[in-house]
Amino acid sequence: MKRFLLSLLAAVMIFSIAACNDNNNDNSSDNSSNNGGDNSGDDYAAFTKAMIDMRDEGKKLAEQGLDFGAQSLYAFSGSSLSSLRYAVENILWLKGEGESIEDITNGSRYAGWDEIAAVCYASPYPYYFEGLLYHVQGMEDESTACYTSALLNPAYPKDGVDFYYLKNMEVADLYKLRDELRVMENDVYALYALRPARIERDEYTYHPEYLRAKSREALERGDNADALAFARAALTNNSVDPLNFRNAVLCAIAAGDVESAIGFLNAGLQFAPGDEGLLTLKEGFAGGDT
Repeated sequence: MKRFLLSLLAAVMIFSIAACNDNNNDNSSDNSSNNGGDNSGDDYAAFTKAMIDMRDEGKKLAEQGLDFGAQSLYAFSGSSLSSLRYAVENILWLKGEGESIEDITNGSRYAGWDEIAAVCYASPYPYYFEGLLYHVQGMEDESTACYTSALLNPAYPKDGVDFYYLKNMEVADLYKLRDELRVMENDVYALYALRPARIERDEYTYHPEYLRAKSREALERGDNADALAFARAALTNNSVDPLNFRNAVLCAIAAGDVESAIGFLNAGLQFAPGDEGLLTLKEGFAGGDT
């Protein structure tokens, strides 16, 4: 059973997102030509279903005691839903609603692309929806940069997604959409316990190996708190790789956060009880508290 759950966790971030394209593979359009046709509701329904399915898979992992795996799925789902909701709020603002974007986002849990991305850097959707907003405003250089960052992420659907139709929706419908998404987000974040890792976002922060390298660089220059932030992000992105647990343990020790180090170690040994690196770290803890 555990082997199945490990495989599920490793795959679900990519394969459940593919559901976003099941309803529009035969009639997908270029972003610039999507004017909210008949398939626009299917785009939204497929996307939100994929994220809710991911939340539910997280619940199944939590029932098995695999809390870090569950939290990774909650984080991906939450960050992705927040990205769509924040895009809707920005379009409302562009349509003249509110004195500022802050008026529209009042009551939303996360606002700002960096803040939303920090929930889970594995999600390609903060970059995708940020690019969409630039595209809507005719800022093509900025749009291209964000779309490229989304495309680099292997969790981005191979056939893409298309939410350009949002700009043509009526204001009342956009408010309804925003409120629906807030409910979905709250359902996910009610389960979410891992704190966002506030690091500088770039096009490679989806990659755990890159984040581990950044944590090592931070350790070498003595920035232990930054090292731990990178390590947490890597672990949230992929909580089945023992390397991410090892790295998180070492960074937590360097940062003087022994409680977190023990938590990372115990969780890592749940997934990989025979991992030599984790077992060596376990031996290093005095008193057998792990």
